[in-house]
Amino acid sequence: MPHVMDEAGRKVWYDVLGEGDPLALIGGSSLVHRQWDFMVPILRDHFKVILFDQQGARLSDRTPSGISLDRWVDDLKLILDALGVEQTDILSTSNGSLIAISFAARYPGRVKALVHYGIYRMTDQYRKISRIGETIINEFGVGNRSMGAYYLARMFGTPDTCEQWVTNRFEENLTPDAWKSMHVAIDVDLTEDLTKIKAPQLIMVGEVGPLGKDSDYASGSREMGRFGPLAEKVIIPDTNGTFHVLTRPFECSQKVLAFLKRKRRQ
Repeated sequence: MPHVMDEAGRKVWYDVLGEGDPLALIGGSSLVHRQWDFMVPILRDHFKVILFDQQGARLSDRTPSGISLDRWVDDLKLILDALGVEQTDILSTSNGSLIAISFAARYPGRVKALVHYGIYRMTDQYRKISRIGETIINEFGVGNRSMGAYYLARMFGTPDTCEQWVTNRFEENLTPDAWKSMHVAIDVDLTEDLTKIKAPQLIMVGEVGPLGKDSDYASGSREMGRFGPLAEKVIIPDTNGTFHVLTRPFECSQKVLAFLKRKRRQ
């Protein structure tokens, strides 16, 4: 399996599927590349899909020390450099959108277009969810075949149709100390970064649930003015929070394809 190595010698896993223009996919810090399992079979027919796992989860180094948003942004750059990709579109969701926003702000010339969930800062609800998650992990653990992964999935409002699947992915992807470090890493406010993004943006978010469009967690979807006058938004109806990419992969893929195709023509 391909890896890049950061300056501290930690491994970062990535993979490339399909051919065409590059499209980097960034999942949340608990599902990482598995967040795209149901969209990749569609997207790989149109793009060179680039997947990676943030340090702290799944197939990348899970050492808790050194995990930070800046580190994740640097890791994405390392992967793109290793692949010889000068410019890419980016599709992200959940708190993976923080990486996408920060990368697009730091390297505006390397991002053609950006689709993300709209989260750009740690809100009070976000911190509350993190505290509850840490309590669950302290009590039950995760990655040890306990009930911890199940309770984390329930905490995020995972839809019934994919609750067991998400629970299994959390169990595979996470360790207690790394999960805690990852949630410290996402306690950021990227308001200033938003003004540095030059690429066109599409905010794509689910309609309902504790992570849905009207929640404090997804407050970016209600604050479109912060993303600039050219930013657009699409709500995937009757879907729960960030889980729209799991429960409605075809519809989400079509929205992404239409947006990127239209921006190519402009």
